[in-house]
Amino acid sequence: MKRSLFLVLSLIIFSFFIYMVKSEKVNTLDIKLKGESFIEGLKMFHKINGKPDWVLTAKRADISKNNDKAYLTEIEMTLQNKGMTIYADKGLYDLTNKSLAIDGKVVARNNSYSITTENIELDSKAGNLKTEGNVKIEGRRFNLQGKGMTVDNNEKKVKVLNNVKAIFNN
Repeated sequence: MKRSLFLVLSLIIFSFFIYMVKSEKVNTLDIKLKGESFIEGLKMFHKINGKPDWVLTAKRADISKNNDKAYLTEIEMTLQNKGMTIYADKGLYDLTNKSLAIDGKVVARNNSYSITTENIELDSKAGNLKTEGNVKIEGRRFNLQGKGMTVDNNEKKVKVLNNVKAIFNN
């Protein structure tokens, strides 16, 4: 009697254990399917008239539920024809209108100068860049500071908007 009772209890416990494991796998799968997607080691290319314009790499891109935005971390963006590289901790890329908003410290460097600011909005379709934050531009023979900046890549114009202070060295 004890042996049969033990066997029945063992079967019940084993069945319960199998049921729990199966239901846990299903719940985990449901959570993964309902959550947001992400990509590690993202690399994006943008071309104009078949020629490379810029390359953006990010350590991680978290894709929104609507698949229209990517939240990027550890960004490096190389502007191919400008010889400039932009570094930032985080940003938001809008996949619909191909715009990039970078928050936190942003540093852009080329061979002649570097630009440091707090945030940038880049519209790759229009070729425009703007910031409302503080801007610091350091070159070999000059330093410039100000607040707010617009860049029109099509017309090759850069404007520092307010409180401009510049020092030129010979």
